Amino acid sequence: MTTNTTPWRGVALAATLVSFGCVEVAQDAPRHPLAGTVTRNGQPVREGGLIFVRKGGGGPVVNAAVEKDGTFSARSEYRDRAGKLEFRPGAPAGEYTAVYHPPSSGAKTGLEVELTDPVVVSDGGVTVALILPETMPQGGGAPRDEDRATHK
Repeated sequence: MTTNTTPWRGVALAATLVSFGCVEVAQDAPRHPLAGTVTRNGQPVREGGLIFVRKGGGGPVVNAAVEKDGTFSARSEYRDRAGKLEFRPGAPAGEYTAVYHPPSSGAKTGLEVELTDPVVVSDGGVTVALILPETMPQGGGAPRDEDRATHK
């Protein structure tokens, strides 16, 4: 898969689309398995996470933890009527952009990699092989906007 290392473009897009929800996806919409592997230089990536940004927006946040063997299995996040976060396996059908983020405390931005080939989830699910670029973003990242005041 080809990649785009533009810092936080995909994650910012995900946050925007989740906030404004261009296309609504009902919480009871069918979900389908979304699983696969993440490799770099032919070797399994042993940690980190993935966010799947739905084309057109809307729907749940879909993400996955990358396991020590390089595999992942996505889940969707929903809020119940009381506001409690629920996790459900799989993803609604649609086209997604995958964004890999290396392991971190979440306090830094600019280290993620947006994969440019789409991930298409359809009835029956999909298994994908995500390939990270040989050269990953360098450095310690930048503080998140909300943390900049405390990281001067």
